[in-house]
Amino acid sequence: MLAYEQAKTRDRSPAIRAAGKLIPRGSGARECLNHPRDSPPTPDLVRQFRGTTRPEPGERRVFHSFAGDPSLAKEIQHGVQTKDSLAAMELLNPARKTRYEQRLQGQLEQVYASKKKAPLGSSHDQSSGLPEGMDPNKTTFGASTLKGESAGTIVSPPKSQVEIEQESGQGRELYKRSHNAWEVGEMMDRNYDWSKFTQQSLYGVPTPHDNSGSQVRSALHWLTDTQSMKRAPIVSQRVDQFRERTQPQLGTVHDPIAETLDVAEDHTFGVMVQPDEHNAGELLHMEGPSTYQECQGFDTGVLSSIRYHLKKRKFHNFEGLLDALSKQDKCESGQLSAEDTHEVFFQFNVPLTPEMLEMLLQWCSGGGAGGVAYRDLVQLLDWKSPLSEEVVARMTSAEDTPPPGKPQQDGTSQSSQGGPFQAPPTGSSPHLTYRTSSQIVTKVGAVPTHNYRSYGVATIRSDLPAPRIRRVGDNTNYGDESSAYGLIYPSIYSNRGVYEVDFFTAREPREVKQIFERIGVTMTTEVFERLWQEAAARDPKGEVSVESFRAIMEEVQAKKLQGTS
Repeated sequence: MLAYEQAKTRDRSPAIRAAGKLIPRGSGARECLNHPRDSPPTPDLVRQFRGTTRPEPGERRVFHSFAGDPSLAKEIQHGVQTKDSLAAMELLNPARKTRYEQRLQGQLEQVYASKKKAPLGSSHDQSSGLPEGMDPNKTTFGASTLKGESAGTIVSPPKSQVEIEQESGQGRELYKRSHNAWEVGEMMDRNYDWSKFTQQSLYGVPTPHDNSGSQVRSALHWLTDTQSMKRAPIVSQRVDQFRERTQPQLGTVHDPIAETLDVAEDHTFGVMVQPDEHNAGELLHMEGPSTYQECQGFDTGVLSSIRYHLKKRKFHNFEGLLDALSKQDKCESGQLSAEDTHEVFFQFNVPLTPEMLEMLLQWCSGGGAGGVAYRDLVQLLDWKSPLSEEVVARMTSAEDTPPPGKPQQDGTSQSSQGGPFQAPPTGSSPHLTYRTSSQIVTKVGAVPTHNYRSYGVATIRSDLPAPRIRRVGDNTNYGDESSAYGLIYPSIYSNRGVYEVDFFTAREPREVKQIFERIGVTMTTEVFERLWQEAAARDPKGEVSVESFRAIMEEVQAKKLQGTS
């Protein structure tokens, strides 16, 4: 045995390195399962979060934000403090009373009716309610029950099986006639004449049968079902043609209206449109819009676009513009020349193109050579207030009068010098010049687009008043929504929950003063009242908003800077 053990552990090839991994002693499964007791403690930061998810046994679960806070729950007491009462031990095992205390309590309880009728230790005394002369201990009620056989004798009588069957057979024939109470498997007796045939005779033809069950299979499959499975399916020709026309067929192009196109190859569909005097070249090569016939309400649509353009460019200093135009009117006639109006608009940096301004001046001059009604002009531009009925009626009547450069019915033209819609001279139409599309696109400013006319309904309906309460299905943009730039780069006000409508909402003096004091603007009560009155005087309704008050403050500050310089 010892020799075998030595031969077993002998190294036959000492020059070859043994394969595998040498595991040192002390790294077995026993040492891995037995954790050392002197393991490093859990850090406080980790213990803080583990106290929320996996608290130690016996510890209360504490949220990690409150870890380390003093426990106030142990010191706080809730509810109403109750007074000490009798303990349960005193109620279950009270102290014994002396004889004097018992006699005294008995004397005190003699006045109760329950003490008289049902004294302690005895049953309830009902003799007072019984008839006179009735003894409750001797008097009994009801009829006496006669004692007969026991229940065991009735359920299992001491009789033999033959005696029980004989007793149960008595009267059975009567039950067969009255109740048809035949025994299980018993043949009914209908009182036939059994002299010609026996009672066990069989009638009918014997049914053929097969132990393999083939007859059962034929019985389950009816003849009509077998024939319907073997016959060829019959489909309506109309349904078959409809399926071929509507459903794609393998290997062919799906053409549902191929049968209806029974026309020649050079056939042209549609209605022929009669050509007019303007061709596609004039439309593509920006022929002047004065050469086209304008539709009804064209001026109203252009005015809505101009007002929306001013709103988008955040131009709202219409009060100052009106004051400047009034000061320019020395004669106080209510009209100014086109040159003076151009100069005032240039000083106020009104974001309008010269063509737009010329169109507005044409509307406000009445179509003649007189001056420009600057009050109507400012009212047309003021997008914060609705148009008056007078101005709308005047514009509607002015739509019938063509602007300068527009052809009349007789072919003549009211051309003015330098008008925005002046017709090009004969033979100098832009579409006669040869230019490639790359020359037009790559050259910045080569094709001015300010004369291009817009068609269709505007995406932003600034011409319609925005409803106070919008419906859920109303997807119309009334111009009071932010643009894509505002959504991508919101202002600092929108990040704080303040929007454009909040700046133009009329407010009380106390609220406006409080808003400006919160942002660090300090002013005395006299200065605030003077600025408030000046801002209210510029508004037709006498209302003051945060934006109008801020504009007055900026004007006052600008005047101070000009005076010091």
